[in-house]
Amino acid sequence: MVFLKRTLEMKIRFTRAELDALTKKARKTNYSREGFSRAVLNGVEVKEAPSADTLLLLRELKRVGYNLDQLLKRANAIGLLDVPQMRKVLETVDTAAKTVISAYGDT
Repeated sequence: MVFLKRTLEMKIRFTRAELDALTKKARKTNYSREGFSRAVLNGVEVKEAPSADTLLLLRELKRVGYNLDQLLKRANAIGLLDVPQMRKVLETVDTAAKTVISAYGDT
């Protein structure tokens, strides 16, 4: 990653309502006001940061997916389970995790 040194400054005046709106939007995304403004100016699609509950859900989905994958490897090695059906379940968990990730960006 290349870090750019920001050496130029620009002063902008806001009304109280404008500054409050900017602050509120930036807080929802976990950006600073300055970072939020730069992201918007650079055409970045700025999304709200996920809630703590969403992060816990995503962590749990990833954990379940990992555990299923490990079970599939063991089952396949000894011919114990219906591996195609288990793969289908694992794909469903992966799809759910990807849905959460696409909604909030990669977390």
